[in-house]
Amino acid sequence: MHNQDSFTPSYMKIQNYIWEKIESGEYGLGDQIPSETELAAMFSVSRVTANKAIKEMSLMGILERVRGRGTFVRANQNVSTASKAFVSAVKLDVTGNRQHQLLQFRVLDSFPELAEKSGLPEEAPFYEIILVNKNQEQWESLDYTYIPCSLIENIAPSLDYFRTHFVFDYLKSQPGLNPKFLKIFVNTPPCPFLESAYELLGKPDSMQIWSTDVYDANMKLLSTTFTTYPSSARDIPLFTFSL
Repeated sequence: MHNQDSFTPSYMKIQNYIWEKIESGEYGLGDQIPSETELAAMFSVSRVTANKAIKEMSLMGILERVRGRGTFVRANQNVSTASKAFVSAVKLDVTGNRQHQLLQFRVLDSFPELAEKSGLPEEAPFYEIILVNKNQEQWESLDYTYIPCSLIENIAPSLDYFRTHFVFDYLKSQPGLNPKFLKIFVNTPPCPFLESAYELLGKPDSMQIWSTDVYDANMKLLSTTFTTYPSSARDIPLFTFSL
């Protein structure tokens, strides 16, 4: 089994820890949480990393930083969706033209990395949707999208929708799902389920991987997309946002 510590960014480990404490009731509304220095020591990271975790949760309206006093669980848990530059707490109206070709669809069983990332049991199944972005006859990039099967009973009738829409739009249209936040990671390490990208992209000398995670208002992971492309590729429009 792969170690989640090698898969989850350090600042997200801190955020997950705080979320667990809030959900369990150990940190109640208005309670003070450990300081950035204490969190940095607990997770063996720099204070900059701890600051990033706390700052992001403050922007989302979950925590409140009070100068000279510390950081507290916000009593008014209204999620902030104000547009902010270079943070994940953004109000999303994702637009842009996508003309992808559906390459593969299947259900994956027992992928520890995906299960750990989503906080699900190791045996939890996921839908896998692989789309190729083509420029004339050349394959420029591949999107590997994973959605827990537990969220949607049957995704197959909607596959064509993914060719021209972002996964955020699809999730927003589903009953009971309420996507709120998007996190984009660059220089994502390769995972075993992405091995086919190397062959599909023509065996490039090296590949770059971006990952895009969609969360609901409680920071529950709804989907993750890995975008793979050759390191030599230029000017590939991976994302278009209207904020």
